[in-house]
Amino acid sequence: MTAQIYDIEGAIFIRFAMIGRPVLNGLAAKGQRRKRDEQCATWFARDIVNSLRRQIGFRRQGEKVEDGTVEEFLAEAIWEIPLGNFVVLVGIDATRRDSVKRFIAKRLAERLTAEFEIVDDSAFYHGHTGTGPLGPKQT
Repeated sequence: MTAQIYDIEGAIFIRFAMIGRPVLNGLAAKGQRRKRDEQCATWFARDIVNSLRRQIGFRRQGEKVEDGTVEEFLAEAIWEIPLGNFVVLVGIDATRRDSVKRFIAKRLAERLTAEFEIVDDSAFYHGHTGTGPLGPKQT
């Protein structure tokens, strides 16, 4: 799969199903503290970038961009999304949830592609304890 046809919006949409409910609750101010938790935006951004990096890489003006930089950018973009959108995401109505997920995924994908070049640069990820091309991770 080439970066030119990689579906960033679809990949972000899928992450909504995979991210934990406490993170979405924190973004919707529905968690234990009943106020928005900025750390949840960071966790969600990290989850998205880790998922995307399995297939693509990010560059800015031809230079490779570290994952942390992309995570910070994405966390800020997530934090700028209005609270009401996240409230719908933790609501009961599945039709409205999916619609908002599509909207947010599209918005985040547009922000990413406007800021960074998307390139073929898969980062083979084998987890923290699995094996990869070089064998088990050394501790």
